[in-house]
Amino acid sequence: MDNFFSYLKYFSFIFLIFHTQIVFGEESSRFLPFEKGDIFVAATIMDDPEDDHAGTGRIFQYDSSLNLKGTLFTLGTTHKVGGLTFSPDGTLWGFSQISHAVIEISPNGIQKPLRSFLNRSFSNVSFGSDGSLYFGEHLQGDKIKIPTNTTVFKRLPGRNVIGDGNIFKFGHNGNLIEEFDTETHGGVAGIHGVTSAVLSEDGERMIYISETGNRVLQYDLDKRLQLKDLKIFDEDDNIFMLLTMTKNRDGSLLLSTGNGFVVIDQNTGDTVNYYEMDSSGWAASTESVDGKNIIAGNFFTGQIVVLNIYDGELVASNFIGEKNSLSGIAQFPGTL
Repeated sequence: MDNFFSYLKYFSFIFLIFHTQIVFGEESSRFLPFEKGDIFVAATIMDDPEDDHAGTGRIFQYDSSLNLKGTLFTLGTTHKVGGLTFSPDGTLWGFSQISHAVIEISPNGIQKPLRSFLNRSFSNVSFGSDGSLYFGEHLQGDKIKIPTNTTVFKRLPGRNVIGDGNIFKFGHNGNLIEEFDTETHGGVAGIHGVTSAVLSEDGERMIYISETGNRVLQYDLDKRLQLKDLKIFDEDDNIFMLLTMTKNRDGSLLLSTGNGFVVIDQNTGDTVNYYEMDSSGWAASTESVDGKNIIAGNFFTGQIVVLNIYDGELVASNFIGEKNSLSGIAQFPGTL
């Protein structure tokens, strides 16, 4: 009988520890309900020494002054999380393209169950006026590994490629409607497809880039036709590569270039403005929802900054505490 009570006490103790870990884990992995102006930053914990893109998926929630409000550890991801953006209904979307995972987080701060979108390396989404979803496929070609990374990319089931670098249209319920065979730059390593994309104001064109390339490409969705490049940065000393692209409130396009940012007209490709930074690694950016600032992140250092959109002066700054990780920034615009 004494042994029985000893075992009972032991297992009660183990259960208490296990229960406490679960509770603490939930408390440390949650967002507060979204408030207009909240800033969300992809900050994956790079904790796999054998794979430099693998890690524990994590997103930080800040207020508009970059004070930390919450942390969410993403379910269903094994590799770096990025590509953050908001849908019209206030859902925060994110992507772990190497995991082939699409993340959706409702405005109440709870991650939704993962949905299946073809098991491909999607890394960005654009929202059609009819509720349709346009996904850009991040990877292309047959290289499963490149010299600068330790990551081994997945091949598509039954094929000898890691992706086609195309655009895919889905209905709001997740059913595939159409695949568009898009031309891409490939980037420095030749593996990058449609890594950032913006739907034109009239909804007829998809404007997109390939990470580390120098072309802003465009595709006519209605005519299913590749168009002449909107812009090629081959003679611009201020731009040596393009990393990400988002749309500003006035319809212009904001592109991260590593050493700063450039704004171009979405219809003509004309350069509207430059923002130079005093260091490299600036690989994520978005205009603030009030149109007064640029919110940007440094992949190498993990620094987040808010810059005055008119003169580039620093408004606020913080760090995610993780290097070679920061891969996406979005600000909550509020819900209708």
